Amino acid sequence: MVRRDARIALDPYFACLIFAAVGLGTLGLGASPRMIILWVTLLGLWLVYREGKTIRLRYRFADIGRGLGIGLAISVPLMLIAFRGLIAAIPILYVSVKEPAVDTVTGTMIFTSLVFLAPLAEELFFRDMLQRERGFWIAGALYTVAGVILFLPTAGDFPVVLVAVSGSAGVLGILYALLHERYGLTVAIACHATVNLILLCVPATLSHIELFAR
Repeated sequence: MVRRDARIALDPYFACLIFAAVGLGTLGLGASPRMIILWVTLLGLWLVYREGKTIRLRYRFADIGRGLGIGLAISVPLMLIAFRGLIAAIPILYVSVKEPAVDTVTGTMIFTSLVFLAPLAEELFFRDMLQRERGFWIAGALYTVAGVILFLPTAGDFPVVLVAVSGSAGVLGILYALLHERYGLTVAIACHATVNLILLCVPATLSHIELFAR
């Protein structure tokens, strides 16, 4: 009886509403601190949801290598094709160049949040929780909505940019969902981390090298 009540209280849709509320409540923060709060929220919601349940994580070094290889195969060509656009867009979306928000951002914060925190939190929440409980397409749709919430403060004044960035995140979300279904969670996390490193962290580093010298 207790287990059933826990499942009702921690319904995945309810968790999504909590995430949306946190996203709307932090619109006034700088881009990087706000996203860290949102990613920690996702991770916390997943942990609460998973309390008392068995976590099945098939971990092998080969899976990390597979995810790394797939991530490189996807992100390196995209990086070469859209290099200038990424250099211009990524710092605005993830670093927040507006004062005084940039004063609170460091290179370590950017690297850690994009390469470790974001892939782990998003894959656990959207793949291990939502996709497992509500299915492939619903998890993918809600992942796209989450992208809108993440990028709303920085791209909200440019609807076309917001749609393009959120749509791109949605397409990548479908890729991660497919990897999760075919190979498991470890491959999806490794691929996600690699894509974030190449397409997000590298442009942020090249455009704001001073942040990584702190």
